[in-house]
Amino acid sequence: MGVRMLRRILPIAAGGAMLAAMVAVLPATATPAHVTTTRAGTLRLTVSPRSSAFDAPLTISISGVTPGQRATLGVTSVDATGVKWSSSSTYVAGPSGTVDPATSPAVPALGVSYFGLDRMGPVDFMTTAAGPGSTFSWWAPKKTTNAFKLLNFVFSASSGQAHASVTVQRGIALPVTASSESVAANGFLGEFWEPPAGENTHVAILEFGGWTGGINPIGGQFASHGYPTLDIAFFGAPGLPKVPKDIPLGYFAKALGWLARQPGVDPKRIWVMGTGEYSGGSAAALLLGAYYPTLVHGVVALVPSAAAGCFHTLSGGGCYGPPWTFDGRPVPYTTQYDTFHPTDNPAALIPVRKIRGPVFLDCGGSDSIWDACSHGETIMAELAAAHDAYPHELLSYPDAGDGIGVPVPYCPGWATYPNDLAGSDVVSNPVALAEQWPKLLAFLHN
Repeated sequence: MGVRMLRRILPIAAGGAMLAAMVAVLPATATPAHVTTTRAGTLRLTVSPRSSAFDAPLTISISGVTPGQRATLGVTSVDATGVKWSSSSTYVAGPSGTVDPATSPAVPALGVSYFGLDRMGPVDFMTTAAGPGSTFSWWAPKKTTNAFKLLNFVFSASSGQAHASVTVQRGIALPVTASSESVAANGFLGEFWEPPAGENTHVAILEFGGWTGGINPIGGQFASHGYPTLDIAFFGAPGLPKVPKDIPLGYFAKALGWLARQPGVDPKRIWVMGTGEYSGGSAAALLLGAYYPTLVHGVVALVPSAAAGCFHTLSGGGCYGPPWTFDGRPVPYTTQYDTFHPTDNPAALIPVRKIRGPVFLDCGGSDSIWDACSHGETIMAELAAAHDAYPHELLSYPDAGDGIGVPVPYCPGWATYPNDLAGSDVVSNPVALAEQWPKLLAFLHN
């Protein structure tokens, strides 16, 4: 997996709840404790660390396999909503009789979940019995106890008649709390995630998805790294429009104002993050940065759009009018799908030069839905022309697809759902997400 970065980094200063939950605590740096069980011979399976955060990679190895013979690795777990997930992958042992998914590509075989080289492939490619399930159910709190739990992941290795099995636990690294916010109470629908006071960076994030609607409950992962995060929906949920048409940017401004008033949030260091999905969310994030420069102090726009388009059906099936309004008037938009230089309405080009803060972008060079890399390069050129002192960065992954628009790595199910978000091969997106995640966190930190 290659990555091409376009960046301009300059010094800058670090820019009535319905549900309350406490997340099980993991050490910030988990101790690599090997957990092994050996049966029927010399086969040995090692998975470490014993307990880890969801966004931390595991070290997995199988030894004692006859050189040149196949070994099968299975993983099972039950997510926070009670749904069982599993995967199966097959490898060929090297001359030393060992298998390591980080260096040993999974091979095609009957019943396997994936093939290719992905260190966390056994976790990335877990699915439900019914096929791809809810990719974010792993972070859902148990409503009966108002608490998150560490989840068991059972790894089992077999080669011939030999079998070994180990269990590790994964969860959220810090005791973050979550609360639901309603349209009736606050004018927006969202889920607010807070880190513990001693870990709070005071840099807050307003996060939302794209054209699939509802809430992306990924704020817990950012909160576990010290960033208070408000995940919101802007359509497709109770009390909100059914489709993303004529959505006031003022709706997001209400959420930004609410977020700025929360304890532990610095109102001068609030970011917006649009997480792709046919680039609706990324366009909204960039528009908010441009239209509300006093409320927005940093923008993350994943698989971005350089222009404000109309509300399209998936893959650009038709134009159904302007998705955004500002002060009661439509935000200038283009009817041309996936264009980064609109000719029908040049004013549709998002005025990113007005953004007063850092901007982080990503794209996949094998995106079959959206030419996000051309959009990203157009945005970077506009930002460079502004000659401001803020850092701007575009991470370009040539083999990745539209699926890198949701930033959290190692989320079972996301690599396979939906298939049209994939890159040049099945492992491209999860490998890119694993590379991108620490870079995004570092950008936020710096």
